[in-house]
Amino acid sequence: MLDALTDHIEIVQLVTSLTTMLVWVVYLNIFLIGFVQQRRSSLLINRGGGEDLDSRCLISNMGAQPVYLLDVLAATEGEKAPTLASVVDRKELRDGEMERPTEITGQGPINSGAFVDIGSFREVAERAEFHAMKNNADDPKRLKLIVVAATNQAKHIVAASREFDIAGGGDVAVRPRAVEARQIRARRKRKRLTRLLNEIQQKKSGETVESVEIDRL
Repeated sequence: MLDALTDHIEIVQLVTSLTTMLVWVVYLNIFLIGFVQQRRSSLLINRGGGEDLDSRCLISNMGAQPVYLLDVLAATEGEKAPTLASVVDRKELRDGEMERPTEITGQGPINSGAFVDIGSFREVAERAEFHAMKNNADDPKRLKLIVVAATNQAKHIVAASREFDIAGGGDVAVRPRAVEARQIRARRKRKRLTRLLNEIQQKKSGETVESVEIDRL
């Protein structure tokens, strides 16, 4: 046995080296996957405190790094194409109703594991001029929320979206269409969202943008 190993020592060394290298490659791949997942942003859009229009709309940061909430966009059904409006600012509040000036907006940093309350779904819908809650039709109306944030690692924005049904007829209910928010990671979708965000920022407060690109996010 030893003689056979001695006679083929070069092959044994080659196999040992290849095996060691393969093990290190596997460990390095596992490490890199874990590192990327840890640094990857994760934004959640939740409904809390009930199931009706007075339930709260909560934006959570479940990523490992802090993010800065730039905007929350609400996409609703228009006559020709979906309309998009900014709903991050609490326009319904007056100066006398605020203890701090920062309460007028949801914009700002969100630490890892923290969340921000941007208001009730009723207030969010009114900011987007979405009147489905006044409609007695039984057919649910779609309300799509898109969260846009920035990180100190990313060169581009990070975003997530979640759709809700505003069901009329009797008590108005807010029902999410999916269990979790969908993270918008594709570069082309983030560029498309950046264009829409720039277009909205050029509008006056309260004005909406109509675009078929909203459904492509």
